[in-house]
Amino acid sequence: MSFLDLAKAYTHISYETIKDRMHSKSVENLSEEDKQILSDLELNGVTVIPNYYSEEKCDQIKSEIDNLINDATVKKWVDKDGSDTRVYGAHNHSDKIMEFHKDQFLTRIGEQYTRCELINSHTLGARLVPTLNNLGSGGGWHRDSVFRIQYKSIVYLTDVTEENGPFEYILGSHKISTIYKSIIENKFNSNQNRLEEEQIENFLNSNQHLYKQLYTAKKGSVILVDTRGIHRGTPIKDGNRYALTNYFMPKHHYTKEVEKKWKQFI
Repeated sequence: MSFLDLAKAYTHISYETIKDRMHSKSVENLSEEDKQILSDLELNGVTVIPNYYSEEKCDQIKSEIDNLINDATVKKWVDKDGSDTRVYGAHNHSDKIMEFHKDQFLTRIGEQYTRCELINSHTLGARLVPTLNNLGSGGGWHRDSVFRIQYKSIVYLTDVTEENGPFEYILGSHKISTIYKSIIENKFNSNQNRLEEEQIENFLNSNQHLYKQLYTAKKGSVILVDTRGIHRGTPIKDGNRYALTNYFMPKHHYTKEVEKKWKQFI
């Protein structure tokens, strides 16, 4: 079975890689800052930029997210535990959130990383609060995609400690070689994007050069991440966590079908 899954994964990943190369975008002259960010993304799959937004700006956007959540006319998604409340089209309701949605620096870094022209399909405004047995933002360990490179930018709008459901990432798990190895050694399915805790522990035991990293940070910090890597929001124990997330994708992936899929939430 693992050989069959490996063959399927190899076929799909190769197809997506070729498609991306056919639509590749030339990389601009890189600043030293860009080079360091890209180096971190390529090595680990994730990097952090502190103090990207001021505390005042974060507080203003946090208040706007509360207003959107309390507005009955705005589309929202809430998880089954009532912990994770999301406004997927938050950029359509706020000029300040639209600034994050259109941020040229964050887009440029993503295009340099993916080598593709990117579309930001939407910006998510989210509020996380503690409830009994909550799984955290995203509902546990997962990859957004196994076959395609993924890029997101996240800004914390509140200080995030270990108690507040911080983002957690397995460094290096975004690499194609690691995906293939997980199929061979850990018996992951070819397109398995949801993982149980026991599977994560087995994966880490057989890949001892990889490890989990918690991303606690001050409000205003931005996380840039390749969400093909294994990640989650940890279960929130105390306080709250507010964040914005930009959902980027290569322009050639943004088909009418994809647009229609997201419009039902936005």
